[in-house]
Amino acid sequence: MTHTPKVLRDAADLINRQGLHTGDQFVGPDGSLDLTAAIFQAATLTLPETFRTNADAAIAHIKDSRWAMAAIRAVYETLDAAYPEVHDADDVIDTVSHWAAEGDFGPGKEPPSTSEAIGRLLRVADDLEKQGASLVA
Repeated sequence: MTHTPKVLRDAADLINRQGLHTGDQFVGPDGSLDLTAAIFQAATLTLPETFRTNADAAIAHIKDSRWAMAAIRAVYETLDAAYPEVHDADDVIDTVSHWAAEGDFGPGKEPPSTSEAIGRLLRVADDLEKQGASLVA
């Protein structure tokens, strides 16, 4: 079984406890977490100070974690088909962060609530586990 479902579930738990941050940087003043920061923390069990102060450095940390990137890419794969297809890690991170802050692509779309973002993480984790089970069976 892959590590990604656990990372996604742990990220959902972090967001449930700390809140979903949708503003500047990756961590809010109240400790709430951007979706990708929560995934990074769940994958690495750490969150460097740069996530509060330097978005470029935070993105570099995320890209350096194969577990975080695998989980972020899994979430990216479930987003609205209207999002432009991207392959670059920076764009994948940006797209997932954008979805959590702004909602599905296009005018008139609403951002997901915190519970909807958590639900997405949990559904992706469940779907990955089901896919893994079907590959083994």
